[in-house]
Amino acid sequence: MPKKFLLFIFIILSAEINFAQTSRILIILDGSGSMKQKFQQEIKFELAGNLLVSFIDSMERTNPKVEFALRVLGHQYSKTQTNCKDTKLEVSFAKKNSENIKKALKRIIPQGQTPLTYALEQSLNDFPKDSTAYNSIILITDGIETCGGNPCDLAELFQQKRIVLKPFIVGLGIADSLKKFFNCLGTYYDVIDENEFGGVLNAVIKQALNKTTVQVNLLDAYGMPNETNVEMSFLDHYSHKTLFNFVHTIDAQGIPDTLRLDPKGRYDLVVHTFPPVRKNNIELLPGKHTMIALDIPQGKLDLKIDGQTNSYTPVQCIIRKVGTEEILYVQDFNSTRKYLAGDYDLEILTVPRVYKYGVRLQQSPETTIHIPVPGTVTLQPMQLIVATLFFKENNTLTKVYDFNALKSNTSLQIQPGEYILISRPDKGKRANLTQQKIFTVSSNKTTLVKL
Repeated sequence: MPKKFLLFIFIILSAEINFAQTSRILIILDGSGSMKQKFQQEIKFELAGNLLVSFIDSMERTNPKVEFALRVLGHQYSKTQTNCKDTKLEVSFAKKNSENIKKALKRIIPQGQTPLTYALEQSLNDFPKDSTAYNSIILITDGIETCGGNPCDLAELFQQKRIVLKPFIVGLGIADSLKKFFNCLGTYYDVIDENEFGGVLNAVIKQALNKTTVQVNLLDAYGMPNETNVEMSFLDHYSHKTLFNFVHTIDAQGIPDTLRLDPKGRYDLVVHTFPPVRKNNIELLPGKHTMIALDIPQGKLDLKIDGQTNSYTPVQCIIRKVGTEEILYVQDFNSTRKYLAGDYDLEILTVPRVYKYGVRLQQSPETTIHIPVPGTVTLQPMQLIVATLFFKENNTLTKVYDFNALKSNTSLQIQPGEYILISRPDKGKRANLTQQKIFTVSSNKTTLVKL
């Protein structure tokens, strides 16, 4: 079956990248025997090489942050030797590399097989380990794989490693039956003549340099992207590893920030609200602007102690979603915190503890929970005693504090209300020596209990 002229553009992402600085493009050029054939008036290998050098030279002059490298396949062994590992990095990455690539192309004579899949796999080792670079591959070949490799399998492998293959496939007179071979790789384009080939090469190089951007719209209860100032993480969908962390921001015009990301195979997005919100299996389009929307209407919970003075120990509150035991957050009193709109159970860590069930938070107005300022009980034992404090409410006793062995003056901050202290001397350890003291505690006041 005769081989036809094809151009593959594989857009690849570096492993972990945030805001790209340097752009690197690796040229993988087919040097197999069929590249010695003519395409219209020129030999295929010479036509591709001349166009590449011209475009690389032009691109380096207009964009100094672009680096090019050259890998060739099928050029070191004759076709009869059937070497399916015939590929080599001829020119490593460097700036202003067009002259080095030109010299390398002049000394290469096409002659061997077409190990496309193996060359692509090896090309991943050609990029410097630089997490700030934007990496791309351009593969130019005049035919399909001749060494039994399957680029579709390679595409799945790269996707699992957070590298996405999205090729532009450009062919000259490719039969419909051969086009199906490339369905798993990307979009196919036919090229009629060598002049059109030059235009396509120019276009795909520019697309290889396009940056992929993302805008995350955090929607309020009215479906408007007004929620902001919350942390969010982009995770790899396959490994679940966190790749990027951002604090969501809206600009002066009310537009969420544009983030520059690499189009990995799949992302998961976690917005770190209370509780967190996820959006899984997100695919970004290389060189395109993708908008991602999540519903995160939030309400404010304001915790206040009425009339508190600085002499009291800070109070905290455990926040849980209604019907769950999981602690979402521990919030300080006299503070305000946002949570997703919904119903919550509150456990206020006073003595005794105060519980508020089914507290509803809405986008507006904010919900305020008040508790009174505590009072102080001071116990003054005359001897070593064992003592326990109970809160009395509706003729029910609730144990709130166990003093164990008490032999000196001890003070405790507790909520206003009626209390009973049950104690007995430690000496003798007889139940009939048990005593009880009933007293009332008021806010901002100290109650003395002599024992």
